[in-house]
Amino acid sequence: MRKFRTLLGVSLAGACALAVLPGTASAAPAAPQAAAAVLDDVTGAYYPVSPARLMDTRNGTGGRTGALGAGQKFDLQVSGRGGIPSTGVGAVVLNVTVTGPTMNSYLTAYPAGEARPTASSINFPKGWLGSNSVTVKLGSGGKVSIYNHLGSTHVVVDVVGFYAVDNSLTDRAGNQYQPYLPTRLWDTRNDGTGKMPAGSWIDYSLDFDEYNSNVKTVIVNLTAVSPAKSGFLTAWSGVGSRPTASTVNYLVAKNVPNLAYIKTTPCLGTGDDWWCTAGAPKWRVYTSQSAHIVTDLVGVMDDGAMEYGLRFKPMSPTRIVDTRIGQGASVFGPGSVRTITPPAEMVSEDTGVLALNVTAVAPSNNTVITLWPAGYDLPKPESSNLNPYAGVTVSGGALTPVGPDGSFNMHNLSGTTHMVTDVVGTFYYPAPVAGTSVPTAKAGSVRPEATGSHSPVSTGK
Repeated sequence: MRKFRTLLGVSLAGACALAVLPGTASAAPAAPQAAAAVLDDVTGAYYPVSPARLMDTRNGTGGRTGALGAGQKFDLQVSGRGGIPSTGVGAVVLNVTVTGPTMNSYLTAYPAGEARPTASSINFPKGWLGSNSVTVKLGSGGKVSIYNHLGSTHVVVDVVGFYAVDNSLTDRAGNQYQPYLPTRLWDTRNDGTGKMPAGSWIDYSLDFDEYNSNVKTVIVNLTAVSPAKSGFLTAWSGVGSRPTASTVNYLVAKNVPNLAYIKTTPCLGTGDDWWCTAGAPKWRVYTSQSAHIVTDLVGVMDDGAMEYGLRFKPMSPTRIVDTRIGQGASVFGPGSVRTITPPAEMVSEDTGVLALNVTAVAPSNNTVITLWPAGYDLPKPESSNLNPYAGVTVSGGALTPVGPDGSFNMHNLSGTTHMVTDVVGTFYYPAPVAGTSVPTAKAGSVRPEATGSHSPVSTGK
């Protein structure tokens, strides 16, 4: 029986505060960070960094000036830049953005020095502006290869964190992954916040009770809904000025989601932080244009104090589903659910979560794609992983818990669509300390449900 770590008796309460500012948000007051737990072995542990830009072909950041052409590959130096150590890194979490593509195409990010895999990292139509969260194994020289298939497109790459490849890092304050069943926390369309104005930001916080000081990163699916103009969201801890990085890039009137790893900071609980519990992790989301924002909780990274956290094992991108050729599943009809079972050699008894890149290929209708673990008789979550438009091929990163045999469910809301799914790594339970064991999962017990609330809207200062 595959195992899920269960956190019982922890009550989660959400809160958020909105401030409307002219332009870049001012820095939030820094709260003292609790001392991080020290891990005996950091292999596979996660380390958040402040979002940093590694590549922008529009201005030459990262060494490439000019759009990436058809069939072209660029080897991007990642290690030793943007807060990423020069050694000891196995994989990085990137936000990859395309802007101004001249044709329908896709990018593939993969370890430098390896043969290009049959996989894609971000798919896009001509003229698209969009992003995808991409976890990629580092290759030769600490580099990542980025390949463009057709036409030409500008490429922007930001880094938000990394995973240790072994136990060699001197920094022992690594984090472990705690997955949640996908849970909708906030939706400005119906939670009383209303559409966020251009140049505004919103602060969020989650109360984990006695675990507040242990949560260092939240992982959410962040969706921009009905933006008035093309623009972007940036999510960060709220400490310091807004980073020169983007989390979700969106076109006017398009609903665009992206998986977001967001480093947190403790709430003060006083002054500007009157609305959230002192010590609870908080973060900030900025929008450049007027838009609604939807936030679905996927998981958190803790400092190792919570039991049974997961570690990450990267792999070269590997395709497990392509309904166009009958691999892994058949074409999805309206309301259809397919149970996806990865190859046996890809998962083990200790596998808890798959890191995926999921692509909807030219759906017939506007639709919603949702993933959740199979085999536990769990209902479909009221959340989304992809929000594809009719005729548009789009991708999204997903961290998906798996069932007893390593399988997961995939649901299509409307119309018909082909689906493509690539695995970029697995999260596993490290060997338990002698005399302890990992509890067997129970239906619905991956995490307690989180609920959200927010304070009244306040104006800029």
